[in-house]
Amino acid sequence: MRRAVLLAAVAASLWLAPGALAAGWCGGSVESAADRPDMVTGQQVHAIVAVPSDSLDTFAGRAGQLADDVTSMLTWWQGQDPTRVPRLDQATFGGVNCLDISFVRLPGPASSYSVASSAAALAAFSAVGSQLIAAGYSNPFKKYLVYADGIGRDTDSTCGTGGGDLTQGPAYADVWLGACPRIATDTIATHELLHAFGAVDARDPHCPSDSGHPCDSPTDVLFPTADGTPLSQKVLDFNHDDYYAHNNPWDDIQDSLWLHRLDLPQVALNVSLSGGPGSVQSDVPGLDCAAACTTQWDQGALVSLVAVPASTSRFVHWTGTCAGSGDCALTLDQAKSTVAAFGPLRIPLRVSSAGKGRIACTPRCVKSFSAGDALTLRAVPTKGWRFIGWAGGCKGARLVCRPKTDYALTVRATFKKR
Repeated sequence: MRRAVLLAAVAASLWLAPGALAAGWCGGSVESAADRPDMVTGQQVHAIVAVPSDSLDTFAGRAGQLADDVTSMLTWWQGQDPTRVPRLDQATFGGVNCLDISFVRLPGPASSYSVASSAAALAAFSAVGSQLIAAGYSNPFKKYLVYADGIGRDTDSTCGTGGGDLTQGPAYADVWLGACPRIATDTIATHELLHAFGAVDARDPHCPSDSGHPCDSPTDVLFPTADGTPLSQKVLDFNHDDYYAHNNPWDDIQDSLWLHRLDLPQVALNVSLSGGPGSVQSDVPGLDCAAACTTQWDQGALVSLVAVPASTSRFVHWTGTCAGSGDCALTLDQAKSTVAAFGPLRIPLRVSSAGKGRIACTPRCVKSFSAGDALTLRAVPTKGWRFIGWAGGCKGARLVCRPKTDYALTVRATFKKR
């Protein structure tokens, strides 16, 4: 049997337990051209079925195949490393959580995506990646596992193509479903996804004639050629000296942010909102709250929170773990809580005085004031009178007060005859 080359591109919470995706896909034939709202926290792998413009819609069958392959991959991966598995993007279908799979019809015909040679496969990989980016699949916190149907027909040399960085996305792992009929697609998917995760580091000597693969054992899932051996008989980095759980100075895929930790309990991030309509979102997928919410994260996750006011409100400040009025960067080494305070766009401003004197406002005193704008109040006593002190939104006895204007403001100045 001809050996099939698994080509790596040189250029660049919840979790699914083994068996959770078995026997097809729980979404049935429900197609979506978009990535559904995120329900998993952290960097994650999103699945796509893609077909050329002139190919049949094979989503229903391929989605089931993809889901079964991911189940196989998770089972195998956890057997290789009981502490980590790839973190997968999920959606809910009929009350059941399963893999979120999108359907993309590529703009080019099948003939425009040749993978008959290494150079052609790289060109196809680049083209499909650019077209997926144009279709919106470009989240920097996601890697994309792509089952490309109708590409690579009658080809038995290049089964898939993948490439990426250890710490950054987006990255793509393409399985050319028309190629390599004698190689199981769960093996190809695992091989290419490892490349999308960043394997193999350029500093690893691996193969003298191949900068993208280790060559120390054909049992390694990243060996440059495949002979049809099932995934269950492959190993995740033979001798652990190339790309996974090694002690060398180069990148280790075991440290990937796209792997979910099984050996540590997750930690809670509690978010509350006060003072007005708004929401809190995370840069990393998994948190988008318009009301109080609690999400679970892998320990050590790095998350940045952004407060998003509604059209009728403004963000004022954070309290709790976060502080200030900018984005809030957190390291979730333990459970944390924060409150996002919102306020109105305009506030009522009421100034009054006791005795003979007045309050001068800069800008001028008005009944409705733009919330958050700078306001200076000055106590101006009438001749023969002196200023005693402020009450309400100003305190003390200094003549000048610069109160906060985030919420309704009432200020009173008291004057006394000399």
